Amino acid sequence: MIENSVSNAPVPAAAPPAAIRAGFQVSQATPVELGGAWGDGWRCDRAVLVPSEDRARATWTAQMMDRVRPAGVSVARPLRSTDGRYAVGGWTARAFLSGHRAPRFDETAASVLRFNEALDQAMQGEPRPAFLDMAARVSRGAAAGGQVDTLSETELFAVAEAAAWADDPTDLLMPVMDLGVVPRDDVAAAMEKATGLMLLREEVTAPDQLVHGDALGCTVYDGYADPAIVDFVPAWRPTGWSVALLVVDAIAWANAEDGLLDRWSHLQDFDQLLLRAVLFRLFAHAAVPGTLPQAWPGLSRVSDVISARVGGVRRAAPVGDGAPESDAEPGTADLPGDEGDH
Repeated sequence: MIENSVSNAPVPAAAPPAAIRAGFQVSQATPVELGGAWGDGWRCDRAVLVPSEDRARATWTAQMMDRVRPAGVSVARPLRSTDGRYAVGGWTARAFLSGHRAPRFDETAASVLRFNEALDQAMQGEPRPAFLDMAARVSRGAAAGGQVDTLSETELFAVAEAAAWADDPTDLLMPVMDLGVVPRDDVAAAMEKATGLMLLREEVTAPDQLVHGDALGCTVYDGYADPAIVDFVPAWRPTGWSVALLVVDAIAWANAEDGLLDRWSHLQDFDQLLLRAVLFRLFAHAAVPGTLPQAWPGLSRVSDVISARVGGVRRAAPVGDGAPESDAEPGTADLPGDEGDH
């Protein structure tokens, strides 16, 4: 993810030790830190070594990146260790591709849709991997004792995403939030905005599949070369989810114009995906420790823009055309104007 959208990241992982470098056949290379697009990885000559929190997840993700073949998109292919493994001692490796993040938002959106199409083909009817079902894990932990085991930052973001889609987000958020701590003003405001936005949710009919959960943060460009996806954040949502997240993040934190919303509005259920994408970011801002207060103005603004967009569509819909007035939540017709600072 783009840096100011997430947390005050903990101290970056130390450089890969000599034994790990030797395992991936780059023992003579001097590690050079690359930063966020590469998952806080370290370049070691032709390879990038990336710390991983979950061996099963890292191995599965590497296998998938090895299988996808998106048209017109380069993919940083995983590298195996000398004994054939994708993950060794908490590290994975992939081939280095040159490039940097760039504000080429529409090109990135088109690229991730092609990447998602390739992912769907690569899955070939395989079921959703168990590690993506964070809702079930949190629910089991809460049922057992009201709390869940300590979650990594990656897992907390997954909880926030699941909450954006849940019928009752509190079932997922309360077990992972410290209710004894008075939140910062921006955290409290994020939850207030989310409460108002929840009332605008409607059914999403687009089918779920394996998609990329952070295209903006993981795509790099090198001149006129094909865009390169150098990391993969798996999610199980409609294909337009990747673009909705990109649009929310780009407008909030990368100075993208609001017109980006309209250019991708042809995607199925796009407004509702945008709504859930901004809810995800609001919940993450509140639930992930160390989120940056300076990220709040951008997130607050895009929340208001999407609230006005979705709420305006609802008010404009004729009775009997999917938004009957008699079935509306009390006060929803006036939500965008009443939210204030949420």
